[in-house]
Amino acid sequence: MFVIFGIAAMLAFLYVRPHEIYESMRWVTFPLMLGVVVLGYVLDVASGVTRPPRITLLLGVGLAFFGWAMLSVAISAPDMLGESIPYFVAPAALFLAMALGVQTLRAFDTVAKVLLAITMLIVFVAIEQGFSPRVCIANNGASDNVALEDSEGKVHQCQSRSDCAEAGLDSEEFLCERLGLMGTRSDGGRVRYMGIFQDPNELACATSISLPFVFMWFDDDRGRGRARRLLRRLAPIPVLIASMLCNVMTQSRSGQISLVATMGVYFLRRFGMRGAVVGAVLAIPVLLFGGRSDESSTQERLECWAEALSMWREHPVIGIGAKQFGNHYYLTAHNSALLALSEMGPLGFLLWTVVLYIAFKTTLQVQRDFANRPEAADVRSAAFATLAGMVGMVASALFLSLTYHLVFWLEVGLAAAIQTLIWRHDPKWTLRWRWRDLMLIIGLDLGTVVSIAIYLRLKGI
Repeated sequence: MFVIFGIAAMLAFLYVRPHEIYESMRWVTFPLMLGVVVLGYVLDVASGVTRPPRITLLLGVGLAFFGWAMLSVAISAPDMLGESIPYFVAPAALFLAMALGVQTLRAFDTVAKVLLAITMLIVFVAIEQGFSPRVCIANNGASDNVALEDSEGKVHQCQSRSDCAEAGLDSEEFLCERLGLMGTRSDGGRVRYMGIFQDPNELACATSISLPFVFMWFDDDRGRGRARRLLRRLAPIPVLIASMLCNVMTQSRSGQISLVATMGVYFLRRFGMRGAVVGAVLAIPVLLFGGRSDESSTQERLECWAEALSMWREHPVIGIGAKQFGNHYYLTAHNSALLALSEMGPLGFLLWTVVLYIAFKTTLQVQRDFANRPEAADVRSAAFATLAGMVGMVASALFLSLTYHLVFWLEVGLAAAIQTLIWRHDPKWTLRWRWRDLMLIIGLDLGTVVSIAIYLRLKGI
C-alpha cells in the first residue's frame, strides 16, 4: 500500500521536524508530504489495493467541524483567514489520511508501529535532555540554543539565571536551561521537544496516547516461535519505563493524569482487578515525582477558563473565530472544550464533542459486536488500543488546548480507520446512532459548561 509510506513520512515530518533540525532538509515541506500521501492513495485505489472512500458519520462530522472552523474565522476575523487556512490543513489532512488510507489490519499495525517508534525517538531526546546539566544560554531571541562559555572557554553551569548574570558572561539576558539533542532545550527545566511538542504538557500527552499501541504486541498471539512470544512480552517494559520517566521529567500534571488514565484503562480491561492493582502501583512513581506544586499555575489556568467563558458571552453565536484566542488574551484557554466554545460558539463546540463521542462509540461498539468473533480478535485489539489512547487524550484535553491539535485528530482518524477495518469482516456493519445520542451529547456539553462556571464562581473568579 503506497499510501502507508506517505502517512509514515507525514508523521515523521510533523513529529520529528527534520526540516527544523537540518539545513539540508529545508526543501521538505508539508505540501510535499501531503502530495506524497495523495499520490499513494490514488495509486492504491487505481490498483484495487484500497477501496474508494465511503463517507461515515465520523468522517462527515469531522469535515463539518473544519468547515465550521473556517467559517467562524471568515465571519469573526476575516483578516486572519489567509493565515488560518494552512493551519487547519494539517490536522484535517492527517485525519483524512488515517480515516481513508488505513484500510487493513496490516496497514493499521504499520502506522501504529511507526507512530510508536517516532514517539519513542522524541522520548529518548527528551530523557537525554533531562539528564543534561543546566547551562547558561543567551536569551537574545535567536533560535540557536548554544551554551555560553566563560573567559576560560568553559561552559558555565547554573541553577538559575542569576548565576549566569553573576558569572559576567557575554550577554545581557540569560536563560538557565538544559540543552538536548537536535538543538532542543528545556523550558524552565522541564523537558520538551520542538514544533508541536515544544510545550512539555503536549509532549507528555503524546507519549501517553501512543503507549497502548505497544500493548497490541503483548496481546498478539499469532507468532508461534518461543523467541517471538518472549519478545512481545518484554517489548512493553522498556517503552513503559521510558514513557514514565519522560512524563516525570516534563513535570506535567495533565500528563500525569493522561498516563494514569491510559494505563488504568488498559490494565483494568486486560487483567481485571489484578490489572487495576498493577496499574496503581505503576502510577505511584509518576504521581510522586512528576507534576509541580505551583499554585500560581493553577490560578492562571482558572483565569484562562474564565476568560474563555467571557469571550463566549460576548460572541455567543459564532465565537471569536477558530484559532483567535491568542489574539484576545495572552494565554490559551487551557481547556479544549472551552476553547471550542469561545472560538466557534455552541455549534462548533457541539461538532467537536460529537466527533469525540462517535470516535469513542465506534471503538466500544466494535468490541461489543465482535466479542464472539475469533477472526476479528486483532481488530478488537486495535480498537481497544485506540480507545485507551483516547481516554488519555481526553484526560489531557480537560487541561490543555487540543481542539485542533494534530495528536487529537490523529487519534480520531485512527478511530475512523477502525470502522474501515471492521468492514473487512462485516461489510454491512454500521455505527448505531439515534437521536438520544445527540441529546446525550448536548446534555454533556451543557453540564460541562455549567459545572465549570459554577466551579469558577466558587473559586471567586
